[in-house]
Amino acid sequence: MIIDEYEKSSTFYYVVEGVISVEILNEGKRYISSFIFQNDFFGLDSFSTFKQKEHSIRVISEQATIFAISKEILLRLLNKEPDYYELLLTNFADIFQRHYGYFNFLHLPTTERIKHALHYLSDHIGLLTAAEHLELPTFITQEILSKFCRTSQSRVSVSLGELERAGWLLRKKVPITIN
Repeated sequence: MIIDEYEKSSTFYYVVEGVISVEILNEGKRYISSFIFQNDFFGLDSFSTFKQKEHSIRVISEQATIFAISKEILLRLLNKEPDYYELLLTNFADIFQRHYGYFNFLHLPTTERIKHALHYLSDHIGLLTAAEHLELPTFITQEILSKFCRTSQSRVSVSLGELERAGWLLRKKVPITIN
């Protein structure tokens, strides 16, 4: 874990490699509200006027390299090199767009939600196999999918089985492979 729930950070971060999840606690359950991918920044809440935050940041990939920079140093750097403002704003706008897109599929039936999530994840972190299928990293598990899709692991398992029988998935177990 990088930042505990409710702990407001005074640090700004850049993901060199790895995948990070933003988790929220809702009715006693942890849900993934978004993912932070390679070349993304996070820590925007360090600029917030709110005293606390209601999410935690967790590394979910096997490895991650993350640079940290204090808010004060970042502000000095931005004042020296104003071109970096556009880089940061573009990156945060992209992260927000991905996050808003996530809410567009919460109303879908579970199997469609799982399919949409797998498609979304394969677009960002899928690996093309020699047979030209998309394979998700091994850290994308039923647990991760259940937190992201806001459903139970057993329902994820059933949905993955349905997608495999329909031919959309080649492999429903880790590493999940899309046909």
